[in-house]
Amino acid sequence: MKMTLALAALVAGLGALAGNSGAEELAVKPADRPTIRDDRPENLRGWVIVSNSAYWPLCYEALENLTEVREQAASTDRTVLADTLDKCSAWLKLAASAAMVREESRILTIADKMDEVSVRLQDGDTPPTPREIQVLATMGELAIAKSHLIRATKDPSQRKTSQYLAGKKTLSAKLAAEEKEIRKARIERDRDQYRYDAGQSLRHLTVAQAYLRAVAGQGEIELGELATETIAPLQGHESGENLVDKDMEINLLAEKLTNVIDAQQVRLAAELKWAPKP
Repeated sequence: MKMTLALAALVAGLGALAGNSGAEELAVKPADRPTIRDDRPENLRGWVIVSNSAYWPLCYEALENLTEVREQAASTDRTVLADTLDKCSAWLKLAASAAMVREESRILTIADKMDEVSVRLQDGDTPPTPREIQVLATMGELAIAKSHLIRATKDPSQRKTSQYLAGKKTLSAKLAAEEKEIRKARIERDRDQYRYDAGQSLRHLTVAQAYLRAVAGQGEIELGELATETIAPLQGHESGENLVDKDMEINLLAEKLTNVIDAQQVRLAAELKWAPKP
């Protein structure tokens, strides 16, 4: 009901603006925007579906916010740091939802820790040290990278392939030709879908590597040869066999990077000693 009233008010407001062509547009500075926080419910029931085309331009927003957390680690402005942590937590939860992760991925664990720190900052409790804030930011970057690697990997045998089989009964020449065309169209359709899926996997892998290079650039982890290992982009005319090979290549590199993340998550979790007061 509240959402309905809010939408009605928004529509009415837009209508009023549209009807007043002579009204001057008001400039709203970022500093004038009110901070919006919802109470954190125990059980989440709502879902938002976002298309890939709408998501990709935003794929580095989490990195920007996590970089801000790192820069604000020593700040005495608790409100600003709490706001940035809230944004990072939101991105982590979106990443976890998109990757359909299990708890052992540690993505939601980091989001929950950021929520705890944000609440304590708002309540005036003793905050983590600047170093612990930086570690939390690094763990957030690793978690986002892991979410992309999860989305990049899929068993090639599980990719959609045409299940259409030619009939065994005798057909006229005309029907046989039509059946052949149908079978060819289905195979091409499935190959196009496979090519699209492999391209999306490669994008996720590329973004994950960008996050990991950012962490390595801060001196938090060592990537070694993995820092420069890349996979050639798709050309758009690969055969089904080529796509399977590309898929396996993506999975292999993603597995190596995931192993690095897992090891670093364990190390950093041991370094992050801060715990909220009971």
